[in-house]
Amino acid sequence: MARPKVHDEALRNRLLDCALERVCADGVPALRLRSLAAECGTSTTAVYSLFGGKAGLLTALFDEALRQFRAHLAVTPGGDSLDDLVRLALAYRRGALEQPHLFEVVFDRDAPGLASDAALAPLREFVERAIKDDTLRPDIDPSTASLTLWATVHGWVSLQLRGLLPPGSETRFEDVLRCVTAGWAPAQPN
Repeated sequence: MARPKVHDEALRNRLLDCALERVCADGVPALRLRSLAAECGTSTTAVYSLFGGKAGLLTALFDEALRQFRAHLAVTPGGDSLDDLVRLALAYRRGALEQPHLFEVVFDRDAPGLASDAALAPLREFVERAIKDDTLRPDIDPSTASLTLWATVHGWVSLQLRGLLPPGSETRFEDVLRCVTAGWAPAQPN
């Protein structure tokens, strides 16, 4: 007769939820297996049984943080492809500012480029649409434009999270995005 399962999916989810809460509140360094297990009414044996240890738990946290990051980037295209690019960048920033520790988890543990792909794929899609809609010049390389936008957005967010932006500049994020994309606009007829 098979032994009953002591550590089930419900306990796994509870441990993961508590770990996410701890990381969101205090960052990855504050995550201690013994206190996490106690908070969930179990032992560290459960963490090792369900995740294989702290490394496995951090991998599961990365997967969940990446899922939530992707959800923030689920911007539905509207009528103006340039406005859509700006809305996508604003969603990226909003997600990072709302959950900075999860943002840190995503980009600190970028398992084979998953976070980079999650950030670049929607940007590239929106850039390609803007080129097709003649909102951006047809000679713009979508990969280069996407990478430029990502570097702009991610750099801004990283500086803002660390408090390194000049005072009052937080409100200029959208202006910066529009300045970057304006350089890719089709030439206006004389």
